[in-house]
Parts: sequence; structure tokens; C-alpha cells
Amino acid sequence: MLPRPIPTDQHSTRAAPGRLPAALGLVLLLCLPVLLVVTIHRGANQRLLSPGDSAPALTLRDLNSNNTRHVEFKGKLSAVLFFSTNCPHCQREILNFDRLNKTLGNDMFFLAISLSDNSKTIELRKSSRLEVAMMLDENAEASQAFGVEMVPAMFLIKRDGTVAYSGSGEETSAARERRLRDFSSTNKLMNRR
Repeated sequence: MLPRPIPTDQHSTRAAPGRLPAALGLVLLLCLPVLLVVTIHRGANQRLLSPGDSAPALTLRDLNSNNTRHVEFKGKLSAVLFFSTNCPHCQREILNFDRLNKTLGNDMFFLAISLSDNSKTIELRKSSRLEVAMMLDENAEASQAFGVEMVPAMFLIKRDGTVAYSGSGEETSAARERRLRDFSSTNKLMNRR
């Protein structure tokens, strides 16, 4: 004997096979203009400074005295690192940056700019025994001026105040050291000429 067919409800809540892709397509079509506007807006307003761009002068808050300081990059080789205390990649980068400050600090100015609050930055500084100069970017003015959207972000700035290198994301300790040593030695040779 053959099994009896199971009756089906003609008004089932399941979507017809062609309706789901059509619904997803409609949602994407409606979201596309919004995504396009956001992308264009971000691209027009946020761009990581590139080699050849002038590094902006900054007004940043000191960690300990709560005083603001004006920082200009003309006249000295500079390495600037933007970081956040709650970012694991940044925590490794700041340790490397501090170590390189200790070995190359006579040849260039090292500045770490925290996007975190004062207490978290001081806590990281103490717990990691960091000696590199640190300042706070409380209003995100510095990160906006440099076009930083992702941390860690590092910039190497020549004596004339122009950016020689910009990049975001973590690098290995060896790659970061090689980049900074090359920058330092290349600019020492150029300064002697």
C-alpha cells in the first residue's frame, strides 16, 4: 500500500522560493544610497595624511599637569603614534614605540597620542613603565587633523614638517624598528649635505 500524501496548507507562512532573494535585493537597493552618501562623506572629510602632506600643529593636553601644549613638528624628525588603551594591538605597539624611543630618541622626537581618557592612559603608562612623551587627544581634533580612523596609526614627519610615512594597523616589532631606523638614518644623511 502506498503512503497517503500529507495535506499542505495553501496559505503557509513560508515565503515562495523567489520572494526571499527579491526582498533582499529590495533592502539592498534601498540601503545603497545611504551607504554611498556615508562613504563619500567619510572619504571627503577623513583621509589619512599621506607622504608629502604637511603635518598640522596640535594643541594637546598633558597627562599629569592638565595643561594644554602646542606641538609643532617643523625643525625636528618626529614619530607620532595614535593609540587607544583598550586596543590590544595598540598596547603592543606602544610598548614597541617606547622601546624605540629609548634607542632612537636622541635622533628624533617621539610622541604617543592617546585617544582614551586621562585615567586609563595614566594607568597604562604606569603599569607598562612607559617613558615616551604622551599627550591626550580629548576632542579628537588631532586624530581628525591627521585623518586617523583606525588605531594604532603612526606617522613619520621630516624636519620640514611634511609627512614621510603614514600607516595604520599593527606592524611587527622588527618591521617597525627597521622603518624607524631607515627614516632616522636617511634623514641624518640628508641633513649633513
